[in-house]
Amino acid sequence: MAKFEKYHPILTPHYTLDWLTQSRMNAILAFDQLTDPTATLLTTADAVNQIMRDIFHDQKLVWGITDRQNDQFIGQAGFDHLDSSPDQATLKVRLIPSAHTAPVLTELYPRLTDFATDELKRPHLSITLTATDQISVPILTALGYRIDPTMPTHFSLQ
Repeated sequence: MAKFEKYHPILTPHYTLDWLTQSRMNAILAFDQLTDPTATLLTTADAVNQIMRDIFHDQKLVWGITDRQNDQFIGQAGFDHLDSSPDQATLKVRLIPSAHTAPVLTELYPRLTDFATDELKRPHLSITLTATDQISVPILTALGYRIDPTMPTHFSLQ
């Protein structure tokens, strides 16, 4: 993990991105239960441990996102497929519904994009949005991401 050890915490004006192990497990569990109601404390802890193993093996970077104003866990962000190509990565951002807003995403997407291109030297990024996520589209487009015409929820930065 020495390679990625320096990459935490990452700060934006309002949010701290840090290892999931720095977040309260109950907050991560509640977050996981938004997409998987059967998630338990044990399955969530196992998932966090697996994510940290993947980070140790330079396969991905994942951070918990905390609102610094109220110390609330609002989601996860990071990069997958860091071991498959030296200049590519998949950016993932998942937020609790109340945080999935234009102001939050406008703060996170540029910081993560700059981090990938400047720190990780990954100029080719891809993002797949949910079919209902129309908030992210203008933000990503303004950052230079392009919509894949064959998959309208897939964006790439070349």
